[in-house]
Amino acid sequence: MFKNNASRLRRWIIALGLSFVAACGPSQDPTKTGDERSVAAQQQPLQVAMIEVKTSHVPVSVEVTGQVAPVYQATLASRIQGTIDNLLVREGSLVRKGQTLVVLDNRDLQAELSRVTAELDNALAQRDRMEDLYHKDAVSKQELENATRTFRVAEAGHRSVLAQLSYTIVKAPFDGVITEKKVERGELASPGQPLLKMEDPGQLRLEATVAESDVRVVSIGSAVPVVIDALGTSPLKGTVSQILPAGDPQTHTFTIKVDLPTTAGLKSGMFGRLRLDKGVSTTLLLPKSALIERGELASLFVVGNDQTARLRWVRIGRTLEQGVEILSGVDAGERVIADGSTGRDGALVQDMTAVALPPQGL
Repeated sequence: MFKNNASRLRRWIIALGLSFVAACGPSQDPTKTGDERSVAAQQQPLQVAMIEVKTSHVPVSVEVTGQVAPVYQATLASRIQGTIDNLLVREGSLVRKGQTLVVLDNRDLQAELSRVTAELDNALAQRDRMEDLYHKDAVSKQELENATRTFRVAEAGHRSVLAQLSYTIVKAPFDGVITEKKVERGELASPGQPLLKMEDPGQLRLEATVAESDVRVVSIGSAVPVVIDALGTSPLKGTVSQILPAGDPQTHTFTIKVDLPTTAGLKSGMFGRLRLDKGVSTTLLLPKSALIERGELASLFVVGNDQTARLRWVRIGRTLEQGVEILSGVDAGERVIADGSTGRDGALVQDMTAVALPPQGL
C-alpha cells in the first residue's frame, strides 16, 4: 500500500516538472521575438525632407476697400413749377450733350411771352419817337430818359420770360447714360425737385477711405493696383487722381479717388480693393505644407540636434506668395519637417533633403 502511494507521488512530481518545463520552454520564443521586432520597428527613423527656418524680406502692404463711382454724374432738377408734358428717356438711355430729356408744359409762359413782347415793342416805339422829338427840341431830355428807362424795363421783362421758358426744357449736360428716373409724364414738377440722374460710364474711379497712418504713402499720380471682385482677380492699373484735404475726425480716415481705365463690364457701384505698399519688413516664412492647421491653431515639427521630431505650436500671420508668416513659436536657424503631415512627435528623423536634390553639374 505504501509502495503504491509512493509510486503515485513520483508520477505526480514528474508530471508537474514536465508542465513547468513546457511553460518555460521554447514555445514562448516566437512571442518574445515579435515584441522585439515591434520595438525595433518603432525605432526606425522617419525619412523626411527638412528645411531651415530663415528670415525673409517681404513687402508690407495694406488693403483698402472702396466703391466704384463715376467721375461725372448729375442730378437733373426742375427750376420752375410745371406739369411734365413729355419725358423722352428712361433708365439705361444713352444721351448726348445738349439732348432734350424732359419738356414741361409752357402754355402759361408762352402767353406771358406774348404780353411782354408787345410791351417791349411799344416801349421801343415810344423811345424812338422821343429821340426824334428830342432832336427837334420838341421834348425835354427828362422825357427822353423816362422813355429809355421804360424800354429797358420792358427789355428786361422780355429776357426774364425767355429764361423762364428755357427752363421748361431739361437738357443733358454731358454725354452719358440715364441711371434713374424719378418722375413720370403728367406729374407736377416743383422747383428743385429731382427729375433724372445720369452719369458718364466711360470715366469711372474707385473711392476709398484710407487710415491717417497710411495716407502718407499715397501721392497724386501714383499707380496702384485695383481688384474689382466682380471682374475677377486680375488687377486694374489705377491712378490716384485726388486726395481730399480734410479727413473724418471721428474715424480718422481720408478719402482718396483712383481713376480706373476703361474696362468691359466695369460699372459704378461695384466693390473694389486696392493695395498700398508701405515698404519692406523682415519676418520668418515657411511653406504652408510645413504647418498643421486645426481651425485657428497651427503647429509644426521641429527637429533638434538629437534628430528627434517635436511637435510645437506656433502663431502665424499673413499668407503671402512666398509662404506663411510665422510670428512666434520658432526661431531662425531651427529645422522643421517640410511636410508636417508626415511628422510624428518623438520620432527619430533622417534628413532626406540632400538625397532628394538633383546631382550637381548635370
